[in-house]
Amino acid sequence: MDKRSDARGFEHNYFMFSKRLEQRALLFIGVLLILVILCQLLLLVPDLKKIMTTIDRLEGTPIHMQTNTKEHIG
Repeated sequence: MDKRSDARGFEHNYFMFSKRLEQRALLFIGVLLILVILCQLLLLVPDLKKIMTTIDRLEGTPIHMQTNTKEHIG
């Protein structure tokens, strides 16, 4: 009988621990999702995009700049 109550106590503790852990994991996922959306919105601002990323500097001339220079030459 004592082993049975110990097992039930363990199950109860495990259930409570897993429920708290699940709630914290969902909260963490929600915070990460909000941060991703916020960062994506910040990347829409050109001045912030230059600060946040280096890829624009490495890509070269934008296509609309290339077409404008070809039209002026030819």
